[in-house]
Amino acid sequence: MGDDAPRMEELPATIQDAAEPALTFWQQIADFLSGSPEDWLSWEVWLVATLVLLLAEVLTAGFVLAAFTPGTVLATIVAALGASMPVQVFAFSAGTVLGLIYLRPLFLRRVMDHGIPTNVDALVGAIGETVDAIPAGGVGRVKVRSEEWRARSTEACDRGARVRVIEVQGNTLTVSHEG
Repeated sequence: MGDDAPRMEELPATIQDAAEPALTFWQQIADFLSGSPEDWLSWEVWLVATLVLLLAEVLTAGFVLAAFTPGTVLATIVAALGASMPVQVFAFSAGTVLGLIYLRPLFLRRVMDHGIPTNVDALVGAIGETVDAIPAGGVGRVKVRSEEWRARSTEACDRGARVRVIEVQGNTLTVSHEG
């Protein structure tokens, strides 16, 4: 360089900083993770964990990942209040246990509604008519919704008797007298 070129120590601080090689994203992550666990269990990390779990739950089924969110939310709160790492981990554990024991079953009961029965399950409760006489404890034939089915009954049913479907096992209906 010529004599009129400014020396590095004469440049403003911002230009000096730009002249130094910048850390890559992965180097920054490695620096962050190489610190003590106390450093990376901050409320921001717990909040990101909450968001990641909720996003992952949207992509999966069963409400398992979202059951961990009460733990991460509780850990976020105690971390924001300045609690130590053991307190944060305890809060996470306690919130997760509560989520798995109380929140997950509640959610599954509400969401996993059994809905309207279909196929042969829809026959339970239907009214039919015996095509053949069915002896007590024996097997005969019934007509339910315009289809003939093999049927079993614990009581004797005459031909043409009205019966109600109690249960479906394979291709055999369990029936009882209607009325």
